[in-house]
Amino acid sequence: MSLLVFGLLIFIAIHLVPSAPGLRTSLLARLGPVAYKVLFSLLSLAGLIMIVNGLKGAPFEPLYQPPDWGRHLAMLLMLPAVYLFLSNSALPVHSFAQTVTAHPVNWSVILWSCSHLLANGDLAHVLLFASLGLFAVISIVTGNARGLKPRQERPSAVKEVAMVVVALLVYVGLFGGHRFFTGMPLV
Repeated sequence: MSLLVFGLLIFIAIHLVPSAPGLRTSLLARLGPVAYKVLFSLLSLAGLIMIVNGLKGAPFEPLYQPPDWGRHLAMLLMLPAVYLFLSNSALPVHSFAQTVTAHPVNWSVILWSCSHLLANGDLAHVLLFASLGLFAVISIVTGNARGLKPRQERPSAVKEVAMVVVALLVYVGLFGGHRFFTGMPLV
């Protein structure tokens, strides 16, 4: 369990750096943009590896019994979560979600976290999903404090339909591959 917690701490801490503009600017000045991105990526990857291995090795300690309908609602909520995740403003894709919120990826993580908390009630999964969900809320608050705003221009209908189709394809791939990625089959 300690590997999971340590991985979460590293992953969340490194992703909070952009929320502290002074710290980010200082690190960029000291390291340079390339070294900063390499270090950011390596620490993120190390955190993810620890999270995955920590989750795999964590003992099953039940905290609550998820509702019977929790898995079904989780599967339904993951479709908009995938769409929002793919609406990342760092990608060269423009979606309607970006005109509604400046934080589509954070909203994706919140949906992902909440939906998975409906389907998993053991300590390790609650630590994972609750901490990343809380991180996403903090990221939205700090982003709003920094003045992040949604896009003003709306995508064309063709681009939005293409985005929805891509989201559906990714959702189907994740649905079918869930047992390979996580070891837990959905059906």
